[in-house]
Amino acid sequence: MAKAAAHFDAETIALMKGALDEAWSRLPPKLQATMLKTSLAERILKSAAAGERNHERLREAALRDIAA
Repeated sequence: MAKAAAHFDAETIALMKGALDEAWSRLPPKLQATMLKTSLAERILKSAAAGERNHERLREAALRDIAA
């Protein structure tokens, strides 16, 4: 069964983009070179789809379980 697509308003998209950019900037260059930014984005999207709208928690969801 296919998952329903999540729809986000412009404010939420801006919030997620900011969280993604911050999460990416917190990664050391060595990790940035070996992982895709989309993997962080997927984590943020999953958290936002579950209802999270707090900038810091979205950023931390992206970074959770990543060895820095």
